This record gives sequence, C-alpha cells and structure tokens, in this order.
Amino acid sequence: MATAGEEMVDGEGAPVPGEGAPVEGVEGGEQQVGEAEAAAAAAEAAEEEIPSQAEVAKISRMQSIDPQDLPMTYSTNSEEEKLVLEYVENFRRQFVQLYPERKELLLCPRNECGVEKFICTSIRPTQLEYNELYDLQACATFVAEHIQYEALADPVVLPMYVPSPTSVLQWQIGDCIDKSIVLASLLIGVGYDAYVVIGYADQTTCLADETKSELPAANANGKGMRNGSVREGGGDDEKKEGYEVKQRPVLDSNFVMTQDKLVRLDEEMVRKELTPADNDGNNEEDAAAEDPLNGLRIHCWVLVRAGKREMAEDIFVEASTGNTCPTDESPYLGIEAVFNHKNYWVDMQQCPVKKMRFALDDFQSWEFVFMESTVAAPKAQNDEDTKPEGGDGQQADSTVAMQGTEEIRESDHVLDLPPSWVERLFIDRALFLQRYAKENDEVKKTKDYRKSRVELFAENSLKHGMVQRITVFSDLARTNAVEVQEVFANRKDKLRKRVRYYKPGTQIQIGQPESLIQEYFDPGRPDALMELVEMPDGREFTFYHMATLDGMVKRIETFTRNRAPTKNFAMHKVIETFEGHEQRLNYRSITFEPIDPNTDAPQVKLQIEHPRKMTHKFDRNPEVEADKDLRKRTFFTGLRPPKIHLVFHYGQDRITAATRTYTTEKTINGDNFIMSEYVVDPFAKPMKFTEQRDEYIKLIGEEKAAISDFRDADREAQKILETRENDEKHPQLVKSLYVQLQDKKQFEANKPKEEDADAALKYDYLASYLPKRSKKTALTKQEAQAVKDACLKALKERLIDRAHIIETRLEEEQAALTKRQLGYHRQDKEKSSDDDEYEKYVHEAQFKIQILKQRRDRHEEIAKQKFKEMIERLQSDPRLSILNQ
Repeated sequence: MATAGEEMVDGEGAPVPGEGAPVEGVEGGEQQVGEAEAAAAAAEAAEEEIPSQAEVAKISRMQSIDPQDLPMTYSTNSEEEKLVLEYVENFRRQFVQLYPERKELLLCPRNECGVEKFICTSIRPTQLEYNELYDLQACATFVAEHIQYEALADPVVLPMYVPSPTSVLQWQIGDCIDKSIVLASLLIGVGYDAYVVIGYADQTTCLADETKSELPAANANGKGMRNGSVREGGGDDEKKEGYEVKQRPVLDSNFVMTQDKLVRLDEEMVRKELTPADNDGNNEEDAAAEDPLNGLRIHCWVLVRAGKREMAEDIFVEASTGNTCPTDESPYLGIEAVFNHKNYWVDMQQCPVKKMRFALDDFQSWEFVFMESTVAAPKAQNDEDTKPEGGDGQQADSTVAMQGTEEIRESDHVLDLPPSWVERLFIDRALFLQRYAKENDEVKKTKDYRKSRVELFAENSLKHGMVQRITVFSDLARTNAVEVQEVFANRKDKLRKRVRYYKPGTQIQIGQPESLIQEYFDPGRPDALMELVEMPDGREFTFYHMATLDGMVKRIETFTRNRAPTKNFAMHKVIETFEGHEQRLNYRSITFEPIDPNTDAPQVKLQIEHPRKMTHKFDRNPEVEADKDLRKRTFFTGLRPPKIHLVFHYGQDRITAATRTYTTEKTINGDNFIMSEYVVDPFAKPMKFTEQRDEYIKLIGEEKAAISDFRDADREAQKILETRENDEKHPQLVKSLYVQLQDKKQFEANKPKEEDADAALKYDYLASYLPKRSKKTALTKQEAQAVKDACLKALKERLIDRAHIIETRLEEEQAALTKRQLGYHRQDKEKSSDDDEYEKYVHEAQFKIQILKQRRDRHEEIAKQKFKEMIERLQSDPRLSILNQ
C-alpha cells in the first residue's frame, strides 16, 4: 500500500503550494516567518512536551477526573488505534518535510487521561432522545448556551489536550475545538454532513465578542436562524412559472436626485460630527490592523455540507455563538484542515475562504489522510461545480483521480479508521431542562451586543417564570437602560411578554420609574385579556374578542392628568371597540367633565353617573333601509339642555345621511322634547308625534342602559387590574409532567420513616384476627390456634365464593344458549330470516362458555396453591411460633 507521504511526493497532479493555506489580511512574508519559527520550536521540543498557559485551566479539570471511573478506551489504545497513530505520525512527518512553512496540524492530541488519540476518533455521532435537538439551528443554539465558552489562552498555539465530548458536556465548559467536536457529533448523529474546521479568524470571532454586533432578530425562545439564516434552495435565480407583467420604469429627475444626494451628504457629515462614538462599526479594518495577531489566531468551527437533510448549500456554524452563515459570506480568514469521524483533509487551495470549494474528493484542493473516502472521486469529476478553469486543469484532475483509484484497487489492504473511543453522548434530562451553564453561581446565559444585553434563564428556574430578558441601552457602555423586554414561560396567568420603557422626566406614576409598560398574554385567560398597556396618561386593554361575551376588542382609558398614588384617577374618556356584537355595535365611548389639576377628582363610578357625552356606533344592517339604519348615536348629557343626536347610514348613491336630534326641555309639567331632523329623501313621510314620543322614550331608556354598561365594563376592568396585581405578587407556574414526577419522588423520599411502620401494620394480613392485646404480649397456644383457624377459614370461604360466582355465571350462559337453541329449532325455518344473527349469538355464547370453563379450572388450581401457601406462611409467622413447639 502506498503511504500518504509517498502519494504526496509521487503524485504528479498533487499541488505543492508555496505559502501554505492562505490567510486573509496578513502579509505573506510575515506569515511564513512566524509559522516557520513555530515549526522549529515544535521540532526542538518534540521530546519535552511542556503545556502552555492555554492548557492550565483544562488540565486542572482533567486532574479532577479519576481514570478508573472512565471506560478502558479512554486510558488505553487498542492495536488498531496504535497502528492508526503510527500511520498518522508518518503522514505528519512527511507533511512537515514537504511544507515546512505550514502550521503544525492538529492530528493526535492527548485526551483527559493523557493518552494520544487520533482527532477523528474523538467525534462520536449521537442522536439524543430530545426531539428539540433534531434540527441544525436547535443543536447549534443548545451547544452555544449549554457549554460555557473558554477562549484559547495562547491564540496562536494548537492545544496539546483535546478532551472527549462526554467530559466537555459534564464540565459544561470548553474552547472552540471542544465545542465544535460536540456540535459535530450531534449534527452527524441527526443526519447532517458535518465537519470540524481548523483555521484562522479575527479577534472578535475567537473571543466570541458580539458587543459590536446588533441584536439578532431571534424570537423569545431563541429558535430560528440567526445572523444570516441558511438560504433555501432556488432563491432569486429560481425560474417562475407563467408570464409577468413588465414593470413601468421609474422616471426620476436628475436635478432632484442631485439635490437629494447633497442633502444626504450634509446629514451624514453632521451625524459624524455629533456622534463620533457610534462610528465604531466602520473601523473594523483599523481594529484588525491594530491586532498584532490578526490572521494568526487559531479557531475552530463547523462546516455543514449540502446534500443531506435537504441542505441547499454549504454553511458554517460558529459553535461558540450558534450563528450560521453561508460559506461565501463567512467572516473567517483561513482554513488549515477539516475532519469528521471518517477522515482528515488538509486544505491545499490558495484562495480566500469565501472562494473556497469544499469538494473533499478533489485531490488538487484537499489532501486526505486515509484513502478510503476517495473511491467516489471519479464520479465527482463529472460535477460541473468541481471543474477548474482551463482544459489543462481538468486533465490533471482526471489523472490524479485515476491514480488515487488505481492505488486503492491495487493495494492488498486499506487501513480502516477504528471506531470512536468515546462513549455515546448523554445529557441528563435535568441538565437538559436547566439548559445553561452557571455564571457567577447562577444558571443563566448572558450575551452582550451593541447597546443591548440578553439574559437567558432555564424554564421554571425563576419563581416568576422569566426565561429571557433583553435590555436596550442608549449608550455603548450599557449603563443607561431605555427598554427592557422580559419573556415568560409556563405562567398560569398566561403572561408571555412584558416590555418596559424608560424615558427621563416621564413616569407612569410617582415612585414608578417606567414611562410605559406593555404586557402580552397567551389565549386561555378567563378574562380573555391579550394585551395590557400602562401609560402615564392612560391605559389600554386588548382582548381576544372571540372569547368575550360581547365581542370587545379594545378598551382605551384616557386620564385628564397623570396618575398619583395619593389621588383618585381623573378619568377623561373611555373608548371601547367591538367585533361581532349581537347588536352590531362596533364603537362605544364615554367622555367626562374636565377636572382642575389642583382639585381632587371624584371616584370613577361617580363620574360614570354624570358623563359629559356618550357615543355609540353601529355597523350596517342590510335588512333595514339606510335612512332607518342607525349609524351613530350620541348622548350630550353634559349640555344644557341635554340633547340626543342620531345619524343614520348612507344610502346607495347618497352623499348625505339622514340625521335626527332630540332636545330635552324642563317644564313645570315634566320633561318635554323638541325634535329636529334632516331627511335625505324629500318624498319620505314625516314622523308622527306618537312615533317621535315613543322613540324619545326608548332613547332615554337606552341612555340609562349605556350608563349601566359602562359601569359594568369599568367594574370588569378594575377586576382585571386587581387580578394582575395579585398575579405579580404571587406568581404561579405550570410545571411539566417530568417536573411533577420529580417533585413526587422527592416528596416520597422526604417522608418520615414512622409512616412506613404504620403502613406495614395497616396491611397486616393477620390484623383482623389477632386479639387487641397481642401488640404488647405474646399469644397463647389456644389463641394462636384460633387465629390460624380463623385465617384459613376466611381464605377458604373467599375461594369458595369465587368458585361459586364463576360456576353461577357458567350455568347462566349455558342455560341462555340452550333456551335460544330450542327457540330457533321450533320456529318456521322457511319464514326465518335471522340465521346470521343466530349463528353470531351461538358463536359468542360458546366463546364465553369456553372462557368461563377455563377460568373455573384455573381457579381450582390457584385455590389449592393459595391455601398451601397460606399454611406455610402461618407456620413461618413468628407471632404463631408457639404452634411449632
């Protein structure tokens, strides 16, 4: 078999890059000098491996592990693994000889037991039992949140120790390599074509620093793609069926465009002068130039190739943050190698990462360690995406592919990669539900972004059920909060989200710093509340109108002055909207008299009794004529004299609507009214006085009913506010079934042991036959014999009763079958039409009889066995031991 080194030397088409893996943003000469010095230092210290500062924290965690608690595969190597290590070491030596300017490859680091392991065997594909981790983004987010990120202490030196993913999950802390191996194991386990990538990144990526990034548009539970989601297949280039109307071109004025451009430039210059600190996003190149290690910082991430699990394109997954991006839009600077659980590939391309091809079976672009994965190379050459530019390059590809295939076919033996030495990954359900690692002795995850901070909590870990808190600041130092978003889960009051706004000089009331509070609720509340907004000058309720009795959609309360805890609310106006009301009501409002800010306002219920104006609006009723279908009704109760104004719907092809106004006049004989109206149809008959009087009396009654409706609505609103206040003082959470079972187990484990003794006495089979004084004194021989006889007699009677019940049911079934058979034979066969019914009954009856006979026979056998066991139990009972003397 040709070795890996021989293939690199003898392969005519094998590339020999002069500068190694290209790194963006670094001068070629500086990179060669730095990497050459690192390779020389590694060669001098080949025999003396001294751990760098980067490994101190990891080694301290490894020392806390007892190798005897781990499987043998962790602390020893099998013969096949030793052969693989020898083969890989040969590959490494030849690679260093051929490419001395390249950085040392991460091939065989030591695990937590100090044993060298081939890096590919550290990946353990595993599909966990949790359905939530079946998708790519869910796995990436979970690894980023569950395992705390630890940056490499020496960013330009490869680590000497790479622990198993099982230990990383147990510690819940790891660097970029540890987290990438865990993520790749989970992704491969659920069917993705995932690889761990070893390369270079900028300082921000290596430190997982997102303080200069904007807050991602992720949902409250942290699900969904972030920072550039994976593009689906097709995209904008996908052909559309049918014809499209050609869009008319937009005609612009050159003069107007020039003026707009000048205005924008002026605004931009002013903005730069006023806010110089906010221009940090435009100084990325300057920051990269200031970093002396830019382009040399080692980093690891995950590559997911297209093909499996309906992946439309290759993407990169950052294990430290859970972010994803297409390979042609990646922020990474260079790649040295990629590997999975089957093979290890070294990058031989001389191009930026954004232009890199990830056809791993291309021998010109990737150098493999094991030749097993190159069998499909000729097939891959037919793919147009893998063809290089120019005819000579295509011929070279074919030559290399044929040579690699011939080597495999002609060799007598191909070294196979041994299975992973790592145990199957496992995450306890309690840790999975806890989800996040500990930060300062608190289980949560904190992420800082530009002018914002995100805090994530496990479900049911906080008494008020908060799972996420997003704080938005007005400054880059994140000291002045202007908005706080709180997301809740499993709240019994269905609270889903709360948003608090802070504005200097504006408060909802004295002693409350918020200037605005918005609360959102899930469906299922008894009051059907969907949203509640608290403002300094008002309050707004939004309801699930399909769950309310009157179809109320929204209730808006406006105050004359800001609220104060020592004064009553000065209500100004209340507006209520409806949908699907039985009386076609869609709007209702009540307005009160203005209150002097320096005077005390009356209670709201007193204000409702004497409103200034009330308005009702109605939808169109197609069954009623437009001139008689009421559209708006207004009660001017605050005017002197009071008035009632009616406005009707517009008729077909009408530009005016009919109106009617009733004015109340106080007289000695009582209240009189004057009616004035505007009639659209000049030929319509005028209303009679009796009709006017009846309508006026009806409107007076509706005015009183409207005041009563507003009073009831205000009472319900106050009840909602009282309920919300109680829910905030005493929040209750809905526990999952798993948590309920765990609480039940904990409660049973904490029970006092005295109860166990009482339970044993409660289920004593001789308790009903023993004398009352038997607990204090021993039984005499006569008493023991009496207890024995009584117990056996009771057992015998129960067994006989059971046998009698079975026998009785058997005789009843047999008698019923015999009676049915006699009746069937006596009837006229020619006139009978229920043969099928009779056969069905006979079949069922015979089946029941057979079952009862089997039960009777079985009971006879069991009865004898139970009686015998009871005799033996009585003989061995220490309380009846006197009978054996």
